[in-house]
Parts: sequence; C-alpha cells; structure tokens
Amino acid sequence: MKHRQPLTNTHPIPSQSSPTKWLIILFLSLTQLLAAQQNPNRSGTTEATPSPINNASSSPKIDDLHEDSSIICLTCNELQESPKLKKALQKLHNVRVNNLSYITQEYPNQPANQSANPSKRVNLPTVRTAPQKPIAGTAAASTNPADTLFTIIHIGDSHIQGDYFSGEIRMQLQSYFGNAGRGILFPYALAKSFGPRGVSVKPIGLWTGYKTLTGSLTEPLGVSGYGASTHTSASSIQLSLTEKFKEENGLGQFSIPEMQKINIWHSADNNSFTTQLNPEFQWTGSQFYPSGWGVSSYQATAPQTGFTLTLSATAPTQNHYNFYGFEIVPMQQRGVVYHHCGVVGAQFTHLINKTPYTVEQIAHIKPDLLIFSFGTNEAYNGKLDSQIYTPAVMKFLSDIAAASPTTAIILTTAPDTRSRNHIPPQQINVNNQLRKIAKAQKETLYDLNEAMGGWGSLHVWYYNKLTLTDKLHFNAAGYALQGQLFTLSLLQAYNKANPKDTINIQSLRSTVHGSMRALVRNFSAVAMGDSMAQDSSTINRKVDSTGLTAMAIHNDTDSAKNHVVASNRNTTNRNTPNNRVTPTVRNTRTSNNNHSPKMQRGEVTHTVKSGENLYRIAQRYHVTHEAIAKRNNLTNPRSLRPGQRLVIPAH
Repeated sequence: MKHRQPLTNTHPIPSQSSPTKWLIILFLSLTQLLAAQQNPNRSGTTEATPSPINNASSSPKIDDLHEDSSIICLTCNELQESPKLKKALQKLHNVRVNNLSYITQEYPNQPANQSANPSKRVNLPTVRTAPQKPIAGTAAASTNPADTLFTIIHIGDSHIQGDYFSGEIRMQLQSYFGNAGRGILFPYALAKSFGPRGVSVKPIGLWTGYKTLTGSLTEPLGVSGYGASTHTSASSIQLSLTEKFKEENGLGQFSIPEMQKINIWHSADNNSFTTQLNPEFQWTGSQFYPSGWGVSSYQATAPQTGFTLTLSATAPTQNHYNFYGFEIVPMQQRGVVYHHCGVVGAQFTHLINKTPYTVEQIAHIKPDLLIFSFGTNEAYNGKLDSQIYTPAVMKFLSDIAAASPTTAIILTTAPDTRSRNHIPPQQINVNNQLRKIAKAQKETLYDLNEAMGGWGSLHVWYYNKLTLTDKLHFNAAGYALQGQLFTLSLLQAYNKANPKDTINIQSLRSTVHGSMRALVRNFSAVAMGDSMAQDSSTINRKVDSTGLTAMAIHNDTDSAKNHVVASNRNTTNRNTPNNRVTPTVRNTRTSNNNHSPKMQRGEVTHTVKSGENLYRIAQRYHVTHEAIAKRNNLTNPRSLRPGQRLVIPAH
C-alpha cells in the first residue's frame, strides 16, 4: 500500500514517553490558530464552479486526530515530479506572462487574475497559431519569451469521452492561462456513441463508424480513438453546433457555437478521396503523412455554426475516405488548447494495439503535456496479465518519448468504482502497475484513486450523490470535483516550478478542501468495508509476475451488514441519482475483547497507542484497514482504545 500523509491539519499525538510532547502540541496549536486567523473562511469559496458538497460546518464535528480509514487525504493530492513536467510548467508560466493582458480581460472573475497587473509585464509578442519547436542550438521552447500556446492532450476511457472530468480541468486551466480551444473533436454519433455536447451531425450516404473496441477492426485509427469511413464519393457529412456547445460559468465563457478556422483530420493515402467543404470555407493548406493520414485547414470570412464535408474523386484509384475528427481553431490562439480523446470501455492496450497513427499524431500536435487516464476497465478485466500489460505500456511511452521528446507525461490511477455493485478484482493491481510504470519511465503520476479516498471511497462519493447509479461513472458534480482536485495538484506543482512568480490558487484550494473535508466528516455514515460479498472471494492477496503485491480484501458480509444509518444531507449537485439505495442498519457494538484472536502463520500483533486509528495502523504494516477490521471482528473500527491488541494479517 502506498504511504499516505495525514491531512493538512491532522497531527499524530506523540508518545506518552516523548519529552517534547507538550512543546509539539503547543506548537501545532499555535500554528492552527495563526492559520485560522489568516484565513477565517477556509471552507468558503469564491470559485465560480460550486462545491458539490455543502460546507462542512453543517456536519457533526469529528476529531481530526481520530478520523479513520478512507479519509480523503488532502496531502495525497500531489503530483510526483519529473524533469519534463518541471520544464513544461516553466513554459506554462511564460504563456501566462505573455498572455496576461488577454487573460485578465477574458477572465476577470478568476481570483488569480484580479491581483495581476499586466501593465508591469512586457508587451505581448506576435501571436503564434501553432506550437513552436525548439531550434537546434537554442534554448528550449520552455524558455522562449514568444511562447503563447500550451498544448495538452488527455486520452482515456469513458471518463474522458464524456468531457466532464477533462472539461473541468480545461476550463480551470484556461481561466488561468488563456483559452486556445478544445482541440480535436469527433462527433461520436457517427459511431453510435454519445457526445460531444452541442455537436449535431447528419451523415449522408453510407458511413461506417468504428472505434478501438470495434470487433475485427480493419480501419486504422489515431489519437481520437474513433473514425468513420465511406467507399463512395457521393457521401457527405453535415455538422452543426447547437446552443449546448456553449460553455459558460462564473469564471467566464469558454466555448461558443461558432467556427471560423477549422482543421479536418482524415485519411490521406493515394487511394483516398479528396476533402472539400462548403463554399463559405476556403482551403488554406494541408499536411499529409506517408502512413496514410493528414490534416487539412480551412477558414471562412465570417463565423459559421457548422460545415458540410463533401468528397471528390480526382483519380480513378480513389475508393475510400476516413474521417477522424475536426478541430475548431480560435482566430487568435493564445493560452491552453486542450484535446480530450476518450473511448467508452477502452483500456490502455486498445490504444496501443488499435491506433497505429497515435504516436505520429502526437508528434504532429507536439503537446507540452500528455495525460493518460486508463485503468477503470482494466480493473474489471479478470484476465489482465501484468506480464503483457506493463511492458506494452512502457514501450508505448518510450515510443512517444522518442517521437515527441519534450512532452511531459502524466499517468492517472483509476478511480475507485463498484460497477453495478461488483468489486473490481484488478483495481489494486492495475493501479500498482501504473505506479510502477510511471516510476520506471521517470514520468509523473497523479494518484486519483488515493486523492478521492482510496479503496472503498466510492461508497462515500455515492452516499454524497457524486456518482451515477451504476457506481462506475460519476455525475457532473463528481467529475467536477475530481477535475478540481487534479487542477489544484497541477497548479501546486506550477508554483513550485516557478517560485519567483507564483499564482494565487487559494480560492481553488478552499473549494477543494471544503468539498473534500465535507466528505471526510460524513464518512462516519458509511461503513469502511465493501458491499458485495459475492465478488469479494475473487480478490486474494497474491504477488504477480512483476513482484508487486495486490493487497488482500476479504469481506464476507453483504450489503445489509455493511452500512449504518445515514443522516440526510443536502448537496448542491443537481444531477443526483433518483434510485439511491437506502443504507441499512447494522450492529455497531464494539467488541470489548482485549485478547488477540488465534495467530496464524505470518501474522503479528499490534498494541493500539493513544491517538492511533485503524487507517494509520494499516499504513504501518502495508495492509488494508478492511483486512485488519475483519481479522479482529471489529464491528465498529472507529472505536479503538489504547492498549487494545490487534492481529495484523500477513502481508
């Protein structure tokens, strides 16, 4: 188990024998008092995106020193550093400096922009409409004073396709650094899927949609993971933007249903039909790659709400056309451009094995930051083989590093889920593999699973109406909170990489901390154990071929024994599930037995000390708190007492 630090204002009590006990307590008390005076409204927020959980002050107070188990660990919400990420964040600082006048005008409601003074900055450089590649023998792009564009690609599964998680990150970052667009978009309806919101598409003629999960896939794919093909030049696509495409919140406006400059991503081999758009758009250039794909650019004299893509056969051998997506390019492209490329049901290996254009397209885009959010579907794959999975991902990341050497990569772990009340048998294993991969490749890891509370935290999020009823996906408020967690972590790393010119992230920090501490304080209403006995037997402690240990989760109780009565709480989330399961009463009596159960091979005993709780004891022995609770028949694990002896299961 990964060691997690305690909450920001949670401090372990020193041992009774420590001579500095009272000095430490006095120091910590004074520190908390000073912090409270400097920030009396810590749980309040001025952030535009509302906190999905009510202010924690409405919940019963729980002693921070005795918060237990799946505590949302605020200090766990940190990015592991890497040299590439540091350079990328230094370039992002240049982007903010160079775009500051524009940013403060477009997003004056962003608290960080209200204290900025553009008059003290240098004049804005000439606008660049594409990332600038470092010139041999000169400083890297991250130190280029002409940097005005920062490019991010976020690739993953359904959590990314829906664009709630990635969309929250995008809007937060664009309010700080400028809005350079949403990157490549694919109208998923062509492949009988959903999204993007506000994109309406009408295929004319015979089009076949496909994605990385399509059986017997014969068409090549790229970074978007989707495509649509036709074999007749009479086919066309009519695409339009509706009012639902508009994105606006208290921070400002991020998307409008208009386009004037667009890029079309398409097949470009010798046998591919030629792309044409309606007369309002004029062709401005194309870039074709020998592997068989290309990007064609168009511009209209005035903003349009859509386009019509038609095809023409300019040679007798032309017999097909593949459409991979479109990209709306702002007329002045300053700030962060954020490509989100998700595929429902996808695993990392689908991207690796089914999208031969991906590495080349990443090199074409030249992203400063590349985020991969996989693992959820792997977590339910009982046939996942770490001996195949881990080397394949490592090689793929190495190929990307060779093709785009300055790109920083962040891997996110899979969030805690319980799809239709099934325990994900590989969740711990796949997250361990992702951690191992990030370390071996010297890339950055964002531990989303730990940030949201770790194993079992899904129950807390579900209880607080932050998930859908399937317990696999989150609702808009849940994804927004996850996006805020990630953004806060990234901005903390940004300030660390740019210590002489940090940005004010206190408003975002207050929003995140207020929401997460409300989840922490409400954790007493939800049991620590898991809910599905029929699946728990499939999760056993074992060491896989890589040497990483998948931690044992043993739980033979059913859902009726796994919950306590929960008090009603209101939330600000409007997208709440209507058929939420009502928690069931369980016996909360605590065993008074001070004697350890009969020991088994490999087990040890632990005597509880003052100030300890089950979660921290589990950290010490690298086991789960659920395993300790079950081994010692603790019906109310929160009621530990000094001197109580516990049997620690074998690791």
